Amino acid sequence: MPAQYQLTVAHNDSLTPHMRRIRLTGSDLRDFPADQESGYVKLLVEREDGETVPRSYTIRAFDARREMLTLDFVDHGDSGPASAWARRAEPGAAVTIRGPGEKKLADPAADWFFLAADLSALPALAVNLEVLRRDASGYAIIEVPSLDDRQNIDAPTGIDVQWIVNEDAAAPNRALVDTVLRQPWLEGRAYPWFAGEFDGMRALRKYFRDERGIDRKAMYLSCYWKLGDTDEGMKKAKRRDAESDAQTLTAVGAR
Repeated sequence: MPAQYQLTVAHNDSLTPHMRRIRLTGSDLRDFPADQESGYVKLLVEREDGETVPRSYTIRAFDARREMLTLDFVDHGDSGPASAWARRAEPGAAVTIRGPGEKKLADPAADWFFLAADLSALPALAVNLEVLRRDASGYAIIEVPSLDDRQNIDAPTGIDVQWIVNEDAAAPNRALVDTVLRQPWLEGRAYPWFAGEFDGMRALRKYFRDERGIDRKAMYLSCYWKLGDTDEGMKKAKRRDAESDAQTLTAVGAR
């Protein structure tokens, strides 16, 4: 059972037009493990029907000395319980979290890196860029809904960071995937890392695994949301897709 922490909101700031940065504090953080950036915690929030549900958020930063945990939230209005909570959370508001969960870092031993994400996974991608070795090379393709949603990230100079603006909410990750496919493939062993919308994940899985021949254990591909579905629906679709994909690989291997 993950550890549970009773915290309060210390700061709630608008980071960009579609992203909020919330810092949580509390004496419970004395027991929070260090070096968990890119991992996640589950925030317990209340839905309109009164049920408390968990929502996962990347650990953007943790300052043990100040007992301060930083989480970034996509601000998409009141369309979800966590976003609605984030918009209204005043300093001093109580909140419960659980975790931390597994870190999502690229393999540091790779020759080069191919990172891509939309706004939902920007906090995790940003942590990856900041902890990469300073001589790292490769790409970071980031899809955002406006130019003003770009952020300053301390990326290695050898990483080609490209911000792709996609204002069409009905076509998430389309511009991102197209941009990934256009990039020249570099020499050596690549480590692909992608997180974003469900269909974007499947498209890039096909590219990296089926076209570039990269083993699924040698990359990180995940969906953080699914267009037109709830968080619960996304998780069900993710499980079904994983099961179907495993069956397909088994059938191919048996030939």
